[in-house]
Amino acid sequence: MTADIVLRGGKVLTVDEDFTVTTALAITGDRITAVGEEATALIGPDTQVIDLDGRAVLPGINDAHLHLAMFGQSRRNADLTTVDAVPALHAVLRKQSPRGGWLVGEGWREVNIPDLDPHRTVIDPVTGDVPTVLHHASRHSILVNTAALRRAGIDRHTANPVGGIIVRDEDGEPTGMLLESAGELVTRHIPALSTEERLDAIVDGMRVLNTLGVTSVTDPIVWPELLRDYTLLHQQGRATVRVNALLHWDWPSPSTSVERLTTMLGQTGVATGLGDNRLRIGGVKLFADGVPSHGTAWLHDPYPDGTSGHLVTPGADDDARYSHLLDLIEVVHRHRLQAQIHVTGDRAADAAADGIIRAQAKDPWPQARHALIHGTLLAPETIRRLGEHRIGVVTSSLMRTYSGATISAAVGVERWNDAFPAAALLAAGAPVADSSDAPVCFPDWRVGLATFVGAGPHPLAEVPPSLRLTREQAIRLWTSNPAYFEHAEEHKGSLVPGQLADLVVVDQDPLAVPEKELASLKPQLTVLGGKAVYSTTDM
Repeated sequence: MTADIVLRGGKVLTVDEDFTVTTALAITGDRITAVGEEATALIGPDTQVIDLDGRAVLPGINDAHLHLAMFGQSRRNADLTTVDAVPALHAVLRKQSPRGGWLVGEGWREVNIPDLDPHRTVIDPVTGDVPTVLHHASRHSILVNTAALRRAGIDRHTANPVGGIIVRDEDGEPTGMLLESAGELVTRHIPALSTEERLDAIVDGMRVLNTLGVTSVTDPIVWPELLRDYTLLHQQGRATVRVNALLHWDWPSPSTSVERLTTMLGQTGVATGLGDNRLRIGGVKLFADGVPSHGTAWLHDPYPDGTSGHLVTPGADDDARYSHLLDLIEVVHRHRLQAQIHVTGDRAADAAADGIIRAQAKDPWPQARHALIHGTLLAPETIRRLGEHRIGVVTSSLMRTYSGATISAAVGVERWNDAFPAAALLAAGAPVADSSDAPVCFPDWRVGLATFVGAGPHPLAEVPPSLRLTREQAIRLWTSNPAYFEHAEEHKGSLVPGQLADLVVVDQDPLAVPEKELASLKPQLTVLGGKAVYSTTDM
């Protein structure tokens, strides 16, 4: 037998159990068939031989929490990520052409725009009668203009929806800031994209990911229409990224009731693992709380204004919302679906852990691999419990750079210093994978890698020495560990014979370059299932 492709003459980081580094790798069909000297022995007359010339090969990058469709669609809207002043915001909005009669922007952060008072009157002068929606970078709020409020019928008499807040001024009038589920009151009026527009946006997002070496993602909010879109792309052979889907029926509202969830799971009849290695059902996404920057993360110790946030589950008070969250987790568990639960506050994390532990005690399912998403602020005792019960955490290292200013302002620098404690979780025995949460952050795993080893690109991204990872640990968080969360570690995440031939070639060895250069590694070849989906001219 000869191989279809052999890569040789570089560093092949297999990310196997021993983190073996070898010099060659062979691919036959969509699988890896050999590594090391055994790989070069498979070179035949028809084998494509790729000389690495000292480059390094890693397993294809797996982003464990990336909103793929949202990322693709966000690239079509006004880019507000670099806006640093109100005049600059006005300039971007003036240049943006409305689509379907609406103007939509993405990625603004209040700390980046010091002169911004988030109020509809700030954007009214440049948007006029065109309804306008500006998504906050966190994706947990929107700023809209007066025309959008009018189109949605929101005024001083409109009640807050479950799990959401209509921010009002001292006279009770809506300011244009809509938090959490309140945003849906406006966004549901934006004309829907056509099927082809949606599919093209997803494909565009996949192509960007391929240039970064990404071959797999977990999309954590997949509603029925989006699942159908992913299925169509799979059928058409257009998907160049593997998708692990977490179902959620109520987005853009984070709130879900036990009654609705029970009904939807009963009608769909799905369970974790349905699908194939290109598209599969991973589980269900639940929301426990909001985000610290908006004061909606549920904390044990209050914010500077004396509030503590709250759960976004239905209920009249904290006890009722807590009980509802535990019941939601139990419903997901009972239907044999993995539960991944958004938690950013330490009190929310404790509540979610309580729910997972209770569900497992009542109905043991060792293969569940339930997990917390983000785990932004975790108490030492919580970390110990997560390790004891093997409850995973999908961290968000890139937020240390992109969200550090907003979150540290909300909870204090001392609490922020210990945010996303991947090293402490691993030491406690909890499974950990890392992620970008794109489009909240640009999906650059290299920045995440650099951040967790102590070379973050921003002062607020600096990880305390006691919480830094080794390079091997950090690489696992973007390769083999996400595969574990997907129940797919036998098929991907490592470069060993029998696994899917998903890989990325980078220009330098990530184990050898200076830490500050990790964020500058250059992906030069991305292979998915034995076929190149991205290549630079020098490959």
